[in-house]
Amino acid sequence: MFLNKRYNLFALLLIGFFIYIVSFLFDLQVLSRNTALSAIDNQTTDTFYITPPRGDIFDDKNERLATSTMQPHLFINLRKIDNDNIDIYKQFIKFNFPDLDRDDFDKLFKNRNSIEIVGNIATFSAVERQKLLELDAFEIFDFPIRKYNYDNLTSHVIGYVGKPTSDDFEEFPHTKNTLQVGKNGLEKYYENTLTGIPGEIIFKGNKIIEFTPPQKGNDIYLSLNIEIQKVVKESLLQGIVLANENEDANDEIIRSASIVIDVNSGAIVSMVSLPDFNPNQFIDGISNQDFEQLNRIQAFNNFAIQGLYPPGSVFKVVSYWLAENEGLFPEGLNSRRGRVDCKGSLSFGFNDGSQQVYQDWKEDGHGRVNLSSAMQQSCNVYFWDIALNIWRTYEGTQNESILQNYAEDLGFGELTNIDLPFERNGIVPDREVFEEWRVSRPDLVRPEGWLGGDLMNLIIGQGAITVTPIQVANAYKTLLTSTSSSPYLNIAASDNLKLRKYNVSDEFVNFLKNDLNLVTNKNGTAYAAFEVMGREANDVGGKTGTAQNPGEKNNTSWFVGIDSVSNPQHVIVTVIEEGGSGSAIAAPVSRRIIQHLIGSDVTPVRYGEITE
Repeated sequence: MFLNKRYNLFALLLIGFFIYIVSFLFDLQVLSRNTALSAIDNQTTDTFYITPPRGDIFDDKNERLATSTMQPHLFINLRKIDNDNIDIYKQFIKFNFPDLDRDDFDKLFKNRNSIEIVGNIATFSAVERQKLLELDAFEIFDFPIRKYNYDNLTSHVIGYVGKPTSDDFEEFPHTKNTLQVGKNGLEKYYENTLTGIPGEIIFKGNKIIEFTPPQKGNDIYLSLNIEIQKVVKESLLQGIVLANENEDANDEIIRSASIVIDVNSGAIVSMVSLPDFNPNQFIDGISNQDFEQLNRIQAFNNFAIQGLYPPGSVFKVVSYWLAENEGLFPEGLNSRRGRVDCKGSLSFGFNDGSQQVYQDWKEDGHGRVNLSSAMQQSCNVYFWDIALNIWRTYEGTQNESILQNYAEDLGFGELTNIDLPFERNGIVPDREVFEEWRVSRPDLVRPEGWLGGDLMNLIIGQGAITVTPIQVANAYKTLLTSTSSSPYLNIAASDNLKLRKYNVSDEFVNFLKNDLNLVTNKNGTAYAAFEVMGREANDVGGKTGTAQNPGEKNNTSWFVGIDSVSNPQHVIVTVIEEGGSGSAIAAPVSRRIIQHLIGSDVTPVRYGEITE
């Protein structure tokens, strides 16, 4: 009996102790949780960041192209939001910021431990702003607004900014604090230069105890000239209208690019790509519909550095240089003065099954031509004869790819390393490339692989070769100056250029300039396009190109021009995708640009002549 009483007493004590422990834990975890968390919160500090203004971007005349203005924005301190007051703030924001979409509105209140931006209140009066501050959770801070002063005109060069993604965080870790990043163009390439130091908001509990204003990023100054940029775009637009009126393309012709590069420095004076976009659309957020429409027409592609095209006859400058440097002329000739009889076609025998007859663009031929007149009239037969000489002399040896080596030496198939993102390198095909494609991309090549006929196509810029307009501009610039370097937009980049000297004689440079001059004058393929310049055409030069595209696409129109043969200052490259004949479309577009560059009266772009 006594033992049972002791046992019951002990059991009651255990039960009582258990109830005490449970009650204590309940109080700690539930009843005192908010008090405990609040006490901890009030003893710790947290830092949030305010986006800094980016550096300005100027053209070569100190014209401001992109800038950031500080404008007052409303922020909400979510640490001061609770279940008792959240509806008040939600109603206030919905009423005063009706353009805020549902997703953005919901995100505002998602993280109750942060400070979030609500919207721009630059249009609010001082009285209205003061009333905002009467609501305890609202704060007002200046926030940078990026402004592109020339809208579409510089969109591909400058690019635009946006909210960083996880990929941006990885590439630019600082964007976790700046909350803004360059998405394209110079804004992306020079992100680390243009971005500033973010401001800091230090919290202790739900109170702001310290605020450090953001610091602006560094400015950059460009070689770009905004007035030339305007003329280049106007000329391209006129050329596109002309192409659509005169060419029989399956789709509307809308894509083109033009570059003006300083011959002596490699600085980009103008770069235009069409279609384009207005980067100011991204400031307040572009709609999905508008973005998809721009993306569908490839408006975000900078075709000056990303467009991959067969170059057509503008590539003939490579074999022109090779012929002079190596003494590799058509069989039976040993100098540039020697002539071949161009009857409009070339027939010969290959042992590998390649095409046996090649038809020149001019059916009745060019008569007797040497290297100079072959460039002047863009005679394919002369250059096919050079390819035939290469194949018969070097087939199966290391020198079989001598033409490709010269092309790569001028930068084809490689990035120019211009200070813009997303540049593409194109391809210079050879036996090795074809062998690789037989495995990886069998749809692109025949089972036999590389044949002599492929070299015949390559030498006139056809077949599997693809290049970018910037590569073409840089290649011509290299031959005219015997010096190679990366093209650039940021003037500061010129301090770090790596220069490479070429074994190009003054005699060759003069020879090249004189022959380019023949192209734009009487009997040249671009004569009709430049005839309007009168005597001024005597000092300009260029090379036309009409590149065939695969499938049912129309030809791509090319022209490379120099503004003076006596004292060249600029190389001008124009390409109009599916624009047709280079002499009919791209040449008159470039002519109008050259007129502006030399200070001549600028005349409208008029249809030239189909000469190749």
